[in-house]
Amino acid sequence: MQVEVTPTPNPDGIKRGGTLLAAISADPQGFDPHITSAHSSFEILENVYDTLVTVDDDLNMVPSLAESWEVSEDNLTWIFHLREGVTFHNGRALTADDVVYSYERIMDEETGSGVSWRFGSVESVEAVDDLTVAINLTEASPNLLGRIGAYKGMSIIPQEIVEDGTVDTFPLGTGPFKFVEFIPGDHVTLEANPDYWDEGKPYLDGVTFKIIPDETVLLTNLLTGEVDWADSLPPQRVTELATSGEIIVQKKSGGDYWYIGLNLEREPFDDVRVRQAIAYAVNRNDVATAAKWDTATPNQGPISPDSFWHYDYQPFDQDLEKARELLAEAGYPNGFDTEFMPTTFYEETVRSAQVLQAQLAQIGINAEIRTLEWGTWLEEEGAGNFDMYICGWVGNLDPDDYFYAQHHTDLFFNFTGYSNPDVDALLDQGRTETDESARQEIYNEVQEVIIDEAPYVYLYSSDVVQAWQPYVRGYSTIGTNAKRFENTWLDR
Repeated sequence: MQVEVTPTPNPDGIKRGGTLLAAISADPQGFDPHITSAHSSFEILENVYDTLVTVDDDLNMVPSLAESWEVSEDNLTWIFHLREGVTFHNGRALTADDVVYSYERIMDEETGSGVSWRFGSVESVEAVDDLTVAINLTEASPNLLGRIGAYKGMSIIPQEIVEDGTVDTFPLGTGPFKFVEFIPGDHVTLEANPDYWDEGKPYLDGVTFKIIPDETVLLTNLLTGEVDWADSLPPQRVTELATSGEIIVQKKSGGDYWYIGLNLEREPFDDVRVRQAIAYAVNRNDVATAAKWDTATPNQGPISPDSFWHYDYQPFDQDLEKARELLAEAGYPNGFDTEFMPTTFYEETVRSAQVLQAQLAQIGINAEIRTLEWGTWLEEEGAGNFDMYICGWVGNLDPDDYFYAQHHTDLFFNFTGYSNPDVDALLDQGRTETDESARQEIYNEVQEVIIDEAPYVYLYSSDVVQAWQPYVRGYSTIGTNAKRFENTWLDR
């Protein structure tokens, strides 16, 4: 398919002003960046908050609030130098104390942050002076920049919004846009931050996110000019629309994996033979086609085939006879009744569930489909009220991103209840190994064990697809699926 990339414009030709109307498919689920895990929340927060470092369009880690950094010879101390003159949206100057507060809040167990795992090797964070921060480690962390900058869950926030109780309802950061209002089921409004530290940006007066859950309605709004930009397209229309000339479509290989999460704390999913039977029953080509048409690649592991870290281990090609044998060995010769839990927020999970329902029926597993809206789905997942859920883990760069949070024992995002001490040890080792070849061997072993034990039945790797009107300039889709509009402008 044709993929058109909007070039960075000549600054002299940039037109300032105007409000971008951006269509998103679900309400944000809270605005506390250290607590929420909802992608719909981070579509907003990406534009309100900053991290010390960030990811550029080529997936490199580059300066953000920190303009430079250095590492000690023993790799145990990282020194970050903050930009001068950065202010929060309330006018208060950013200092090193804000970085210390934010990181200590994430690490504090009482906060209940799902991203605390990113600080597993951090011994302490210190303010050396007003514009210098030291992160002291217990062991080398080759991916520290990625851990603190590849995800807006690591945002630097002012302490006062936690103390006054507005952190989850009125985000206040240092980013290019300031939060104005959220009307549930309708829109989120942001306005330009006139004091943004990246001088001259943003170019827009503001961004209004219109919440349009139905992907067909969302597309109609885009094609008719009711909105300027959309965070997704119906996958069956992507190729057609990319060549139509009506809108700009960008498609990038993403760091997402989509999967079935099995509840290992419930029978019969505590039996590895049952999990492997399910893995053998799945035809991933059919699932990927139904879910995403030609915008996904079937995959038996979590890491995209386009990634340096991909390991081509594919033991579970569909084999219905093998699946039936495993079920019989596990004591379920006639199958059993169970349930899939997809969400309307990701319509591809509903389509996947319908195909998977038919595939599992061939080996006697009768799976009802319980489809939930996003907020309820997140609550049920977090409470462990599911047999099998279908979802994706998005925005990954480093193998640590793919594995640690969902596969290490007892971590916040390990909703399946998977636990393997050998895998835990390998994951801990992979976080500190500085030799790239040795690190790759570690994660290859991790993938073999996890794929074989099947707490997750991986389905496909998905492309990131976004679209906009031709007059929208300066925006570029990136593989992490982050949406940030500081460089965007309207040529009309």
